[in-house]
Order: sequence, then C-alpha cells, then structure tokens
Amino acid sequence: MLKKNHMEVYPIIVPTTNKLKSINFFLVKQGDSLTLIDAGLNNDNCWNALQMTLKKYDYILSDITGILLTHNHIDHIGLVNRIVSTHSIPVYAHPYAKLVLKRDPHYMNMRVDFFKKLYQEMG
Repeated sequence: MLKKNHMEVYPIIVPTTNKLKSINFFLVKQGDSLTLIDAGLNNDNCWNALQMTLKKYDYILSDITGILLTHNHIDHIGLVNRIVSTHSIPVYAHPYAKLVLKRDPHYMNMRVDFFKKLYQEMG
C-alpha cells in the first residue's frame, strides 16, 4: 500500500504464465471514494485477487464508488461487466472502451475485419 497526500493506493497484482509476468490494477482510496483503476482480465484469478485485496483492507465490492479505465485492452477492462452487473457504479472510460464493454456489433465487426486483413497481409 502506498499512502500520499491522504490518498491510499492498493495494488492488485495477478501473476501470469505468459510474457506479461503479471496483470496489475489498483484500488485508490481518497476521502469517501474507493476507485478501481483498471479491472484486470475477466477470469477467476483476477476476480479472486480483487476480492482478496478488498478483504485485506477491510472493504467489500459494494464499497467501490467508481471504475476508471486507462484504455480498452482486454487485460484492463475484464471485470467491469462482472462488477457493474450487481453494483450500480459509474465507469469512466474513453468512448472506444465503452464500445468494447457494450460489445457494440459495428465496432466488434470492424475490429475483426481489421485484424483479419492485417493477418492476411502479414502472412
């Protein structure tokens, strides 16, 4: 935990077996707010790490007052839908992240087409 200027930062570090070495996201406590910065992958390892970190600092999931997403990569947005499906809290993100989170059909098709073309061009 890092404390600075009446703000506490609680890292959530989930080891992986791939090139990344770990998935990292954070809880930030300032005043009455507890903000989740990024949301890991949508898997049990990230979910359990979030739950353990909340418990370690005497919080529960419903104490989270907002989610801030730095960008729309899958290892940063994974648990958002799982959290907001049971807790009505705001999610702050770039508009592209919202398209991914809501599985916007036009956006998702555009991504598939983009990568299909890229992979074909790259052999």
